[in-house]
Amino acid sequence: MNILQMDMNLLKVLYLLTCTGSSQKTADKLGISTSAVSHALARLREVLDEPLFRREGHRQVPTLFALSLKEKLAPLFSSLDGELFGHVQDVPRNFTLVAPPALHPILLPLLAQKSTLVNADIRCQNFERRSWRNELLEGSIDMVIAVGDHQQRTSTLCYELIGSTRLVAVFGPPLQPVLQHKSGLAFSELADYAHYYCHPWPQAENELDRQGLQRRIQLSCADYAQLPPVLRAAQLMAVVPQPWFSAQPDKQGLFTLPILDNLAIGHLFSHYRQGELEWKKRLISTLHTQLRPYYQ
Repeated sequence: MNILQMDMNLLKVLYLLTCTGSSQKTADKLGISTSAVSHALARLREVLDEPLFRREGHRQVPTLFALSLKEKLAPLFSSLDGELFGHVQDVPRNFTLVAPPALHPILLPLLAQKSTLVNADIRCQNFERRSWRNELLEGSIDMVIAVGDHQQRTSTLCYELIGSTRLVAVFGPPLQPVLQHKSGLAFSELADYAHYYCHPWPQAENELDRQGLQRRIQLSCADYAQLPPVLRAAQLMAVVPQPWFSAQPDKQGLFTLPILDNLAIGHLFSHYRQGELEWKKRLISTLHTQLRPYYQ
């Protein structure tokens, strides 16, 4: 049978149960009793002639068949979330943002202010170079600010280019005498210097290194916050997006050189659900506005 021709109320139960794994959470989201969820699940099993879930402790674990149905339903329900499921006004407001750590100096002060203004708990999660489509569709995250080419586009998710920027080489006083007469660095020249690698993803997944650059990583620690003291202490350089340096409050003793090749130009975009709550839409728009001056 065509799953999309079934009773919408049964489909809502099926979809939410595959997302939450909990009859209670599904009932709370729909504003019905847990017994109503159980009755709907029994009806679904009868109509589809399939168990759909197995119980493991307190969780309802979907079968492969149930997960395949979820894939079909996710685009529909993610775009119509407010209309189909409603929203309980008294529940805590939550907003989960996925963003590269290089954007923290730009975004975190704003998010701290907005968390108070909109009375929301805002969680900032580190971006990883992978697709975030399923988490967005299921609602476990609200927005992805991404670099790279790993996102899967779908008509129910908004995909918006924020802008582009250039990578720069940052260094401190120990390396400054060597580089003081240069106005920029060619892509190939980066291999001539020892580097501090501060990105949260492996070097093999870094945009520059994927182009065949053989950099010597002398110190690796996925922490941008330690970059200024590290570069002030040792003859190392770090390659970072220009916006990170522009927003960095601790620039004392630090110098930058642009990386001249087009390979050093990076793009930033956002991914989020259509049909979001109004306060989430406003927050997403504010984040775009905050970032655009740094990305042309």
